[in-house]
Amino acid sequence: MARRARKTAYFLNRALNRLALIARGVRFPATDGLWMMVADAVRSPWETTELLALSYPEWMKNNPTFVALLTDFDVHEFERDVQRR
Repeated sequence: MARRARKTAYFLNRALNRLALIARGVRFPATDGLWMMVADAVRSPWETTELLALSYPEWMKNNPTFVALLTDFDVHEFERDVQRR
């Protein structure tokens, strides 16, 4: 059974170098790495990225790519994109 986000928040996957806004109830992508919640969804993606860079410079040094996963279809498309690379 797929894990789902308990609330809308920003999640970081260091193995994929991705920062994702994942909506409440949407399943986590079945990809390499761990999706770790790093911030509530109360700020814009660029503000969140700046705050994370100040708080966790080692995690953010590779400037992770941002993706919004607001539906299970978004997750499906994201997984297909990751597999193609």
